Amino acid sequence: VTLAALSKGIDPSNPSQASQISTLAESSHIGLKTVFSTPSSTPSTLTSLPTTRVFLDQKDVSSEIRTGTVSKHVSAVAAIGRVREAVLQKVRDMGATSSQQQGSGSDSGRDGLVMDGRDIGTVVLPNADLKIFLVADSRVRAERRLQEMAKSGNKDEGVLDLETVQKDLERRDELDRTRKVSPLRKADDAVELDTSHLTIAGQVDAIVQEVHRRRASAISSS
Repeated sequence: VTLAALSKGIDPSNPSQASQISTLAESSHIGLKTVFSTPSSTPSTLTSLPTTRVFLDQKDVSSEIRTGTVSKHVSAVAAIGRVREAVLQKVRDMGATSSQQQGSGSDSGRDGLVMDGRDIGTVVLPNADLKIFLVADSRVRAERRLQEMAKSGNKDEGVLDLETVQKDLERRDELDRTRKVSPLRKADDAVELDTSHLTIAGQVDAIVQEVHRRRASAISSS
Protein backbone atom coordinates (compact mmCIF):
# COMPACT_ATOMS: atom_id res chain seq x y z
CA VAL A 1 0.00 0.00 0.00
CA THR A 2 2.91 2.32 0.78
CA LEU A 3 4.43 1.61 -2.63
CA ALA A 4 1.07 2.21 -4.32
CA ALA A 5 0.79 5.59 -2.62
CA LEU A 6 4.34 6.65 -3.47
CA SER A 7 3.95 5.57 -7.08
CA LYS A 8 0.99 7.95 -7.38
CA GLY A 9 2.88 10.86 -5.88
CA ILE A 10 1.09 10.72 -2.53
CA ASP A 11 3.14 11.71 0.52
CA PRO A 12 2.48 9.13 3.28
CA SER A 13 3.93 11.47 5.93
CA ASN A 14 1.21 14.04 5.23
CA PRO A 15 -1.83 13.30 7.47
CA SER A 16 -4.14 15.03 4.99
CA GLN A 17 -3.39 12.23 2.48
CA ALA A 18 -4.75 9.49 4.77
CA SER A 19 -8.09 9.29 2.97
CA GLN A 20 -6.45 8.87 -0.44
CA ILE A 21 -4.13 6.18 0.89
CA SER A 22 -7.06 4.38 2.49
CA THR A 23 -8.96 4.37 -0.80
CA LEU A 24 -5.87 2.92 -2.50
CA ALA A 25 -5.64 0.20 0.14
CA GLU A 26 -9.25 -0.76 -0.46
CA SER A 27 -9.07 -0.75 -4.26
CA SER A 28 -5.62 -2.23 -4.87
CA HIS A 29 -5.31 -5.92 -5.69
CA ILE A 30 -2.55 -7.52 -3.65
CA GLY A 31 -1.53 -11.11 -4.28
CA LEU A 32 1.10 -13.62 -3.20
CA LYS A 33 2.64 -16.42 -5.23
CA THR A 34 5.07 -19.06 -4.02
CA VAL A 35 7.80 -19.86 -6.54
CA PHE A 36 9.73 -23.11 -6.29
CA SER A 37 13.22 -23.29 -7.73
CA THR A 38 13.94 -25.89 -10.38
CA PRO A 39 16.03 -28.65 -8.78
CA SER A 40 19.62 -28.57 -9.98
CA SER A 41 21.60 -31.62 -11.04
CA THR A 42 23.86 -31.14 -8.03
CA PRO A 43 21.87 -31.18 -4.78
CA SER A 44 22.84 -28.49 -2.29
CA THR A 45 21.38 -27.24 0.95
CA LEU A 46 19.16 -24.15 1.08
CA THR A 47 19.63 -23.34 -2.61
CA SER A 48 16.18 -24.45 -3.71
CA LEU A 49 14.10 -22.83 -0.97
CA PRO A 50 10.78 -21.53 -2.28
CA THR A 51 10.30 -17.76 -2.36
CA THR A 52 7.12 -15.75 -2.05
CA ARG A 53 6.57 -13.09 -4.68
CA VAL A 54 4.31 -10.11 -3.96
CA PHE A 55 2.06 -8.66 -6.66
CA LEU A 56 0.39 -5.25 -6.70
CA ASP A 57 -2.32 -4.95 -9.34
CA GLN A 58 -0.81 -7.91 -11.21
CA LYS A 59 2.74 -6.44 -11.17
CA ASP A 60 5.55 -8.22 -9.34
CA VAL A 61 6.76 -5.68 -6.75
CA SER A 62 8.72 -8.07 -4.52
CA SER A 63 11.88 -5.96 -4.82
CA GLU A 64 10.20 -2.55 -4.95
CA ILE A 65 8.42 -2.94 -1.60
CA ARG A 66 11.75 -3.53 0.14
CA THR A 67 13.51 -0.36 -0.92
CA GLY A 68 14.67 2.17 1.65
CA THR A 69 12.12 4.71 0.44
CA VAL A 70 9.19 2.37 1.09
CA SER A 71 10.59 1.22 4.45
CA LYS A 72 10.93 4.84 5.54
CA HIS A 73 7.20 5.52 5.06
CA VAL A 74 5.58 2.18 5.83
CA SER A 75 4.96 2.81 9.54
CA ALA A 76 3.02 5.99 8.80
CA VAL A 77 0.80 4.09 6.36
CA ALA A 78 0.40 1.17 8.76
CA ALA A 79 -0.90 3.54 11.44
CA ILE A 80 -3.94 4.56 9.35
CA GLY A 81 -7.02 2.77 10.69
CA ARG A 82 -8.84 2.37 7.36
CA VAL A 83 -5.68 1.02 5.74
CA ARG A 84 -5.29 -1.61 8.47
CA GLU A 85 -8.94 -2.63 8.12
CA ALA A 86 -8.58 -3.02 4.35
CA VAL A 87 -5.34 -4.99 4.58
CA LEU A 88 -6.72 -7.12 7.41
CA GLN A 89 -9.57 -8.27 5.19
CA LYS A 90 -7.22 -8.93 2.26
CA VAL A 91 -4.91 -11.04 4.44
CA ARG A 92 -7.82 -13.04 5.86
CA ASP A 93 -9.11 -13.60 2.33
CA MET A 94 -5.66 -14.86 1.30
CA GLY A 95 -5.75 -17.28 4.18
CA ALA A 96 -9.15 -18.60 3.20
CA THR A 97 -8.12 -18.90 -0.46
CA SER A 98 -4.93 -20.73 0.45
CA SER A 99 -6.86 -23.19 2.57
CA GLN A 100 -9.42 -23.84 -0.17
CA GLN A 101 -6.72 -24.30 -2.82
CA GLN A 102 -5.09 -26.94 -0.65
CA GLY A 103 -8.38 -28.80 -0.56
CA SER A 104 -8.49 -28.88 3.20
CA GLY A 105 -12.26 -28.68 3.30
CA SER A 106 -12.01 -26.12 6.07
CA ASP A 107 -13.47 -22.65 5.92
CA SER A 108 -11.26 -21.39 8.74
CA GLY A 109 -8.50 -20.38 6.33
CA ARG A 110 -5.88 -21.69 8.75
CA ASP A 111 -5.33 -25.37 7.90
CA GLY A 112 -1.80 -25.82 6.62
CA LEU A 113 -1.26 -22.08 6.51
CA VAL A 114 1.72 -20.10 7.80
CA MET A 115 1.52 -16.30 8.03
CA ASP A 116 3.98 -13.73 9.29
CA GLY A 117 3.42 -10.11 10.20
CA ARG A 118 3.48 -7.70 13.08
CA ASP A 119 -0.11 -8.25 14.21
CA ILE A 120 -0.94 -11.70 12.82
CA GLY A 121 -1.15 -13.34 16.23
CA THR A 122 -2.97 -10.49 17.96
CA VAL A 123 -5.35 -9.18 15.31
CA VAL A 124 -5.39 -11.08 12.01
CA LEU A 125 -5.53 -14.66 13.31
CA PRO A 126 -5.97 -14.36 17.10
CA ASN A 127 -7.14 -17.98 17.33
CA ALA A 128 -4.16 -19.48 15.48
CA ASP A 129 -3.07 -22.88 16.76
CA LEU A 130 0.53 -21.77 17.22
CA LYS A 131 1.98 -18.27 17.51
CA ILE A 132 5.71 -17.63 17.36
CA PHE A 133 6.98 -14.18 18.34
CA LEU A 134 10.30 -13.75 16.55
CA VAL A 135 12.90 -11.40 18.02
CA ALA A 136 16.52 -10.68 17.15
CA ASP A 137 19.24 -8.18 17.94
CA SER A 138 18.69 -5.05 15.85
CA ARG A 139 22.27 -5.19 14.55
CA VAL A 140 21.75 -8.73 13.30
CA ARG A 141 18.44 -7.74 11.71
CA ALA A 142 20.14 -4.83 9.94
CA GLU A 143 22.83 -7.13 8.56
CA ARG A 144 20.16 -9.53 7.31
CA ARG A 145 18.21 -6.71 5.68
CA LEU A 146 21.34 -5.46 3.93
CA GLN A 147 22.02 -8.93 2.56
CA GLU A 148 18.42 -9.21 1.42
CA MET A 149 18.50 -5.82 -0.29
CA ALA A 150 21.82 -6.53 -1.99
CA LYS A 151 20.55 -9.89 -3.21
CA SER A 152 17.38 -8.36 -4.64
CA GLY A 153 19.34 -5.66 -6.44
CA ASN A 154 18.05 -2.67 -4.48
CA LYS A 155 20.73 0.02 -4.50
CA ASP A 156 18.99 3.13 -3.20
CA GLU A 157 21.53 5.85 -2.47
CA GLY A 158 22.49 5.79 1.20
CA VAL A 159 20.50 2.65 1.95
CA LEU A 160 23.29 0.09 1.81
CA ASP A 161 24.77 1.33 5.06
CA LEU A 162 24.55 -0.79 8.21
CA GLU A 163 24.08 2.10 10.65
CA THR A 164 21.33 3.67 8.55
CA VAL A 165 19.44 0.41 8.14
CA GLN A 166 19.72 -0.41 11.85
CA LYS A 167 18.40 2.99 12.90
CA ASP A 168 15.54 2.70 10.41
CA LEU A 169 14.55 -0.71 11.80
CA GLU A 170 14.65 0.57 15.38
CA ARG A 171 12.62 3.64 14.41
CA ARG A 172 10.00 1.49 12.73
CA ASP A 173 9.82 -0.81 15.78
CA GLU A 174 9.18 2.15 18.06
CA LEU A 175 6.51 3.60 15.78
CA ASP A 176 4.77 0.24 15.50
CA ARG A 177 4.88 -0.38 19.26
CA THR A 178 3.39 3.02 20.10
CA ARG A 179 0.74 3.38 17.38
CA LYS A 180 -2.88 3.53 18.56
CA VAL A 181 -4.23 1.01 16.05
CA SER A 182 -3.06 -2.63 16.36
CA PRO A 183 0.28 -1.85 18.04
CA LEU A 184 3.13 -4.32 17.76
CA ARG A 185 3.06 -6.59 20.79
CA LYS A 186 3.58 -10.20 21.75
CA ALA A 187 0.34 -12.17 22.07
CA ASP A 188 -0.20 -13.59 25.55
CA ASP A 189 -0.10 -17.16 24.22
CA ALA A 190 2.82 -16.69 21.83
CA VAL A 191 6.15 -18.49 22.12
CA GLU A 192 9.11 -16.11 21.92
CA LEU A 193 12.01 -17.24 19.73
CA ASP A 194 15.28 -15.29 19.59
CA THR A 195 16.75 -15.86 16.13
CA SER A 196 19.87 -13.71 16.59
CA HIS A 197 22.19 -16.72 16.41
CA LEU A 198 20.03 -19.09 14.39
CA THR A 199 20.21 -19.90 10.69
CA ILE A 200 16.98 -20.09 8.70
CA ALA A 201 17.12 -23.87 9.00
CA GLY A 202 17.67 -23.54 12.75
CA GLN A 203 14.64 -21.29 13.10
CA VAL A 204 12.49 -23.74 11.15
CA ASP A 205 13.73 -26.62 13.29
CA ALA A 206 12.87 -24.77 16.51
CA ILE A 207 9.33 -24.04 15.33
CA VAL A 208 8.75 -27.58 14.04
CA GLN A 209 9.97 -28.97 17.37
CA GLU A 210 7.40 -26.79 19.14
CA VAL A 211 4.69 -28.16 16.84
CA HIS A 212 5.71 -31.74 17.64
CA ARG A 213 5.86 -30.95 21.36
CA ARG A 214 2.32 -29.60 21.33
CA ARG A 215 1.01 -32.52 19.32
CA ALA A 216 2.59 -34.99 21.73
CA SER A 217 1.14 -33.10 24.68
CA ALA A 218 -2.32 -33.06 23.12
CA ILE A 219 -2.19 -36.80 22.43
CA SER A 220 -1.04 -37.65 25.95
CA SER A 221 -3.71 -35.49 27.55
CA SER A 222 -6.44 -37.09 25.46
